[in-house]
Amino acid sequence: MGDRVGHFVRAWADKPAWWVSPSGEEKVLFWTAGKGYSSWHGTAPGEVFDRGPKKIATYLNELDEKKYPYDIVQWRYNIVADNGPIDTSISRFVKEWNEKYESPKLVLNTTDKLFEKFEQKYGDQLPVAKGDITPYWEDGAISSADEEGKNRLNSLKLQQLGSLYAIIDPARYNEQNFYDAWTNIIMFHEHTWGAYNSTSEPDEPFVKEQWRIKKQFMLDGVSQANKLEKDLLEPISDPSSKKIVVYNTCSWKRSGPVTFSATTRGKSVKCPDGSIVPLQLLSSGNYIFIAKDVPALGCATYQILNEDAPFFGSFYTNSSNEMSNELVTFGWSFENGSITDIRMTDKYNYAGIFNKQGLNSYWYEAGLNPADAVTNGHVKVKWIEEGRVISTLSITSEAPGTNGLERRISLVAGSNEVRIDNMVDKKMVRNKESIHFAFPFNSELNRATLDAGYGSMRYLNDQLAGSNVDYLYGRRWMDVSSGGRGIQMMMLEIPLVEPGGMADERLVVNQGLRQWKKENAPTSTWFSYAMNNYWHTNYKADQEGIAHFKYCLRPHGPVAYDEMERAAEEFTQPLIAIPVKDQNVASKSLFELNNNLVVVTSITPLRDGGFMVRFYNTAPRAQQTGFVWKSFQPTNLINKATGQKSDITGNIILEPMGVSEYIIR
Repeated sequence: MGDRVGHFVRAWADKPAWWVSPSGEEKVLFWTAGKGYSSWHGTAPGEVFDRGPKKIATYLNELDEKKYPYDIVQWRYNIVADNGPIDTSISRFVKEWNEKYESPKLVLNTTDKLFEKFEQKYGDQLPVAKGDITPYWEDGAISSADEEGKNRLNSLKLQQLGSLYAIIDPARYNEQNFYDAWTNIIMFHEHTWGAYNSTSEPDEPFVKEQWRIKKQFMLDGVSQANKLEKDLLEPISDPSSKKIVVYNTCSWKRSGPVTFSATTRGKSVKCPDGSIVPLQLLSSGNYIFIAKDVPALGCATYQILNEDAPFFGSFYTNSSNEMSNELVTFGWSFENGSITDIRMTDKYNYAGIFNKQGLNSYWYEAGLNPADAVTNGHVKVKWIEEGRVISTLSITSEAPGTNGLERRISLVAGSNEVRIDNMVDKKMVRNKESIHFAFPFNSELNRATLDAGYGSMRYLNDQLAGSNVDYLYGRRWMDVSSGGRGIQMMMLEIPLVEPGGMADERLVVNQGLRQWKKENAPTSTWFSYAMNNYWHTNYKADQEGIAHFKYCLRPHGPVAYDEMERAAEEFTQPLIAIPVKDQNVASKSLFELNNNLVVVTSITPLRDGGFMVRFYNTAPRAQQTGFVWKSFQPTNLINKATGQKSDITGNIILEPMGVSEYIIR
């Protein structure tokens, strides 16, 4: 009936198809069972002899009515309930059935053997589906938003660490240690989140122990990633050094802010090209400066100086409720703390209005009806950072459902990005509730695209039947645009977004089940879905403590997918600055690509001294790229999937939004 799975089963039950990737190069046999294992719930061990014949006959009649065209159908079997015991009598039931009846024949089988046999018989007759089947279960993960955010950050960190090892010291890359860390990240994200009675009996020892085990996967993964980072960087680090090496794990030359901890003091930094840029001491005690032109997949060396830097291209002007640099200006409301204006030099306001508030407004839903959502109280504003590199505004307030809310908004010199860090100090509440941050953009900007992971998804256009339109998963970014302009919103900890309005959890259908939307409309108003406890099983009944929700708003001109990808990569894979021991560390780059539409998303060192490199074509049309080899001088370029060797002086070809892995040694 759609309990937490929406219209997915109704749309795809018993309709096997080839599900094709965005590039069209890959496909999987996609087959949703018309009768899931839950159709056997309540069956006691051995009861299949009494209940089975009628259930089977009923299902056959349903298949006939639907004119099911195949002579193979799947039906997962279980007894009692989810994760029920094994029914040792099922093999005898199948044997006796097949001896008694000519048709249908029952086969006890594994999923892979079933799919293999079905593909052999019907693979050339199946329809093709292409698009996103936006799922329904992700909102359960934000019942423990702090842990979910930390696990996502750790995943991004571990991905970046693989590339960092490749740049600094690939011989020290330990495949098993990385495997163990990835295992814990995946085990935390695996769907068995907690106990069946997690919301009905949250204080039971059984429930608490389930969550302790689940949370430990995340904690272990964080510890393992931190140790991998320490093992790599500690041997070369010296906090008292005035020599700073900045590492760039992206496959293009980039500039941007870097932060580092050091015991030395200084006022500026000398760049490799001889220019001098400001060095700013932050309130945390760390330093920040703008690293210029750090080589692709490489590093550059900078020197701390004790002299003032000359005028630095972009300087902040702060009025009573406005912050600006040469590229972008934003304004905020002293009443509620939302962002009322975001403008570039053309003066177009990318911000819109929701309930008389602008971007990044806070909304707390006590209960199930979004119409009852309330916002924060009056705000207090103060400057956390005021300097030549970064300025940061802190907006604090009381907020329902919390012990306090702080929203920090920053601008960096030379950047058109507005960076946001929302800190929610959550109260423990077991009544149904949720927290949302509203992002109403200019009403003209109603064409939305989301990061689908090695592909992009146009909201509504690229969603298949049965998809979730109440909320969507944006991986790292979403974008709204119209004509020749738009604004990209990047997300770190929690990438769930709601189109048009906050989720409506009212129980308005039979047996008290939530009513999911079947369709939606284009919109310029979106919400970041930050926290909830709406599930009636498995997920946590409450959460408390401080959780961070970081965003980045980047206004832009015409939509360019390669710009989206590079901006998101830079936001989630920041430049890394290390004060190094007094030794010669030359600026270097492993290699560059001569086509900016193709990017490297990961580099993994191999035992034989080579690398496994994953390439992604960000463009909706085929691309080819060649290499500019730098410190890495390989002799072989091998397509991992096909084994085909290519000339290292030639080009590789990628299909639209295609992904390819190459062994380079």
